[in-house]
Amino acid sequence: MRKQSSRILVCAIAFITLSFCVLSCKKNMNTPDSPAHREGTSARAVTYQLVWADEFNGTSVNTANWNIDNGNPNVNHELEYYQAANATVTGGNLVITARQQSMGGQPYTSAKLNSYGKFSVTYGRIEARMKLPMVQGTWPAFWMLGNNINTGAGWPQCGEIDIMEHVNTSNSTLGTMHWNSGGHVQYGSSISTTPGDFHVYAVEWDNSSIRWYVDNTLYVTGNIANNINNTGAFHLPFYIILNLAIGGDLPGSTVNNGALPTSMYVDYVRVYSMNNSSAPPIGQTITLKGPNNLYVSSENGAQAMTCNRTTAQGWEQFLVVDAGGGKVALQSTGKYVSSENGVNPITCNRTSIGGWEQFNWISNSDGTVSLQGNNGLFVSSENGTQPMTCNRTTIDGWEKFRVNQ
Repeated sequence: MRKQSSRILVCAIAFITLSFCVLSCKKNMNTPDSPAHREGTSARAVTYQLVWADEFNGTSVNTANWNIDNGNPNVNHELEYYQAANATVTGGNLVITARQQSMGGQPYTSAKLNSYGKFSVTYGRIEARMKLPMVQGTWPAFWMLGNNINTGAGWPQCGEIDIMEHVNTSNSTLGTMHWNSGGHVQYGSSISTTPGDFHVYAVEWDNSSIRWYVDNTLYVTGNIANNINNTGAFHLPFYIILNLAIGGDLPGSTVNNGALPTSMYVDYVRVYSMNNSSAPPIGQTITLKGPNNLYVSSENGAQAMTCNRTTAQGWEQFLVVDAGGGKVALQSTGKYVSSENGVNPITCNRTSIGGWEQFNWISNSDGTVSLQGNNGLFVSSENGTQPMTCNRTTIDGWEKFRVNQ
């Protein structure tokens, strides 16, 4: 069931703020091609294990992985008729081609694949390397629906995760979540890119959030912790969908027939589990991002540390140092972070490692990390509204940080 027409209310131009949320050669899976495995980003608080993939190395769609839709979906005023003939596998890619061709009462044909009943997942990193058409009237998508859409839940109660959508000839792609909370609600954003080139589109999804990436650049995070705002649908299994729609509520009814046929290319689809890693990334330079989606800054040691930077530059980078006894120290611009024993806001102005500069690195079940000072208390971002402290007795939202995101 493709996105309902009611969901288009904001998607076309901007997304709702949702303040109540508190808000080419074929790739080898064993090479560091995927962002999850690229050396420059490996210092995350999670490890990635491949659990399912389609590399599209064969000569036809692998029907052990995919169902191929037939017919018009009868949603969003779309103009295509889906059929198997428009989905081919060649050159190491899945190729979904849209044609101006009358079929089943529709003026265009295209293809749609889904993994329902063959593969589904709850949490993980779901990614695809894709090249998209840049043609007026096209609407390619890489997305997911809750399995229970087919067992009585319906839409939007089942939940929907749009990993990537692209419309017409835009230089941006969209990432959105849809669910039911007293009616259809949605949250998401867009990112500028070059959709006519190959890029890796991904979400990282755990029990606290859904995070959208293009080529490992995070551009929006959706909060689902503790079923906030009726987001319980996002803690259930979802299946994967790839399709190329023509026309509809988002792209409109004008189609550049002269540019047809046109195709979307999918190099691969890969799904990883994200497992907790208890070992700190000793010797690696990292960034820390608070739940406010801003970066921790050392403030160059000139004042107490904050968590309020929108970008990560020199002051927002920390070398993880082995402090002995299973503890770590964090060094930025040549100085060490100090807990100040919880008496004062934390600083980054120490020239050597003493007790106050030693921290326990704690990996949380949701993929975040926390830092515990030698006073037994935890570092808090203070949500970026005041200088950071090391005086919390328990780990809650402000005491969790994402690494290299």
